[in-house]
Amino acid sequence: MLKKILVLNYTMTLVTGLHIGGSTDTFDIGGVDSSVIKNPLTKEPYIPGSSIKGKVRSLLLKKHRDTKQRHELVFENDTIRNLFEPVEENNPGIIADTRTLFRDAVLTQESKQKLEAYLGDGVFTEIKAENKINPLSSKPGNPRFIERVPAGAEFEGQIVLQIYEDDPEARLMEYLQEGLNLLELNYLGASGSRGYGRVKLNTIQFEEASL
Repeated sequence: MLKKILVLNYTMTLVTGLHIGGSTDTFDIGGVDSSVIKNPLTKEPYIPGSSIKGKVRSLLLKKHRDTKQRHELVFENDTIRNLFEPVEENNPGIIADTRTLFRDAVLTQESKQKLEAYLGDGVFTEIKAENKINPLSSKPGNPRFIERVPAGAEFEGQIVLQIYEDDPEARLMEYLQEGLNLLELNYLGASGSRGYGRVKLNTIQFEEASL
């Protein structure tokens, strides 16, 4: 039985440029080799909740995985599984739900205004040219033009944590916060090894939503 719902609202500031590819990644549109995902109605970039969830889950798995069991996902406890996998239901007629819901993160109003003031009306991204260096000859190849959201842009998002009867509430909250801390030390999106996707999270305390 659902006991309570906790909501964590946050803002995420890009420390470096961010590239999360859209559905046009394989097409050459306007000279851009790799575009970012955008709202088709507003053309504004956003960060899919699935991207944040997948990254946080992956980082927690890496930290808490039992390295002695290399070919199996063996954990010291079930906290990660409880956070990210469907809640088990004894009644097969009930559709399983997940405890943690990650909403898409969108540009803050202030950030939209700053980007348009700098880049132009209706423009929220920049194009970065990159050369791939041949490791043997050290000669650059043909440049690729990558679209990305500039450093300094700020997004706002929300994470919802559903607490069920007998859930270890404090432990679930602790692991979720740990995953977000690990995200700050890692990166979001593509090309993290080349400096992309570093973020800074500004979070507030969990608040209980009324049922």
